[in-house]
Amino acid sequence: MTGQSRRVRGTDLVWLVAGFTVWAAGFSAVYGLHAVGCRAGWEEAGFAGLSANRIVLLAAYLGHSALGAALYFPLVRIAARWEGLSARTIRQTAIMVTLAAVISTLWTGAPVLFLETCR
Repeated sequence: MTGQSRRVRGTDLVWLVAGFTVWAAGFSAVYGLHAVGCRAGWEEAGFAGLSANRIVLLAAYLGHSALGAALYFPLVRIAARWEGLSARTIRQTAIMVTLAAVISTLWTGAPVLFLETCR
């Protein structure tokens, strides 16, 4: 892109769902990996006082949190160039929905940090 102002395109609307797509993928990954780890016995193996299951869950949680947060910066840069009647509304909505998705990712994944993983 050249950095010039332009009208909002239909493909720009993907920014409205990108954050919660990352949230859904992260939630599913943590949930699925938890089940696999418990069933496969990853709780017995470990490194540095953490079980292998906890390490895998932390990696998935932190990776998706970082990915969700990383969406914010290109969104702001791209959305700043949008112009037209609906540009302001779409820009503000996309930014707020992305921030809500990042907060949701952090909130729903936080139990990975402190709860017991398998019983």
